[in-house]
Amino acid sequence: MNTPAFSIAVVLAAIGLASCGKSTPAAPKTAAPAPVSEPRIESEIANALSGSAPAPTAASAGDLQREAEGIMAQYPGKTAADLLNVPEVNVKLRNLLGKLAQDKALQQRINSSVDLAAQIKGLDGAARLDLDIKGYDKARTSRMLQATLSEDPNQLVAFLVGEIGEAAPDISYGGMERAPNGVAIVPNPAAATTPKTDLPD
Repeated sequence: MNTPAFSIAVVLAAIGLASCGKSTPAAPKTAAPAPVSEPRIESEIANALSGSAPAPTAASAGDLQREAEGIMAQYPGKTAADLLNVPEVNVKLRNLLGKLAQDKALQQRINSSVDLAAQIKGLDGAARLDLDIKGYDKARTSRMLQATLSEDPNQLVAFLVGEIGEAAPDISYGGMERAPNGVAIVPNPAAATTPKTDLPD
C-alpha cells in the first residue's frame, strides 16, 4: 500500500483511534458529569499509562535514541512529519500501526485520554485527536521517532497519551484551539450516529 502523505494524524484517523463519544465500562458517564479538575487529569493520564509493557532497558532506549538521532542527522531539512516517510522509518511505522490496529485495549487508552481532554475542554459528543507534528522541535521529534522505531505499540501509545496530557491545560484552561505541542481535540462528526432514513411502513 503506497500512501504518499503518511502521517500520524492520517494514520490515527485511518485505524479508528478517534474517540467515538461512547461511555466505557471503566469510566461510565453520569447524567450530570462533574467538572474535571487538573489533578484528576494527571491521575487519569497516569492510570492510562499504567499497565503498559515494561519500559525499555537502558541499552535498548539508548540504541533507539542513537538510531532516531542518526536519522534526524541524515535528513537535516525534514520535519517530524517528513521523517515518518523516509524508508528507514516508514516500514517500521507501518508494522507498528498494524500491531496497534489489532490491540483494542491500547486503542481504548488513547480514546479514554481523548474523551477526558474533550470533557475538560467542554466538547459535547464525539471527539478526536488532531495531531500536527510538523512543528516538532528536535527533542520531541526524537521521542516520536524512538517510539516509532521501537515497533512497540505500548511505546507509541505512551507517547501519544503523554502528548495529550501535556496539551490538556493549554486546550482547556488556556483556551487554545491547538496546544504548543501540536495537539488539538476536535469534534468528530464521522463518529456521529448514522442518519436515520425514512422507510415505508
